[in-house]
Amino acid sequence: MQVVRALFDGHDIKPIEPIKATGKTEVLVIFPNQVEKIDPKRAGKLLRGSGKGERLTEKLLKSRANDQKYDAR
Repeated sequence: MQVVRALFDGHDIKPIEPIKATGKTEVLVIFPNQVEKIDPKRAGKLLRGSGKGERLTEKLLKSRANDQKYDAR
């Protein structure tokens, strides 16, 4: 399967890069979802405290120590 980036102007699809295909080829066109844009200040408030009580730093350090032990073998 080949992936090609293209622009869609509401009527035509125009490739940004050359397409390496010979003859007629069936294609599947996928449009990305329209993602809601979030203000950076609001995003910070939504993320604040999201990992609280998870002890993520300790888990990361323990995992890294285990990796080092494994690498030493």
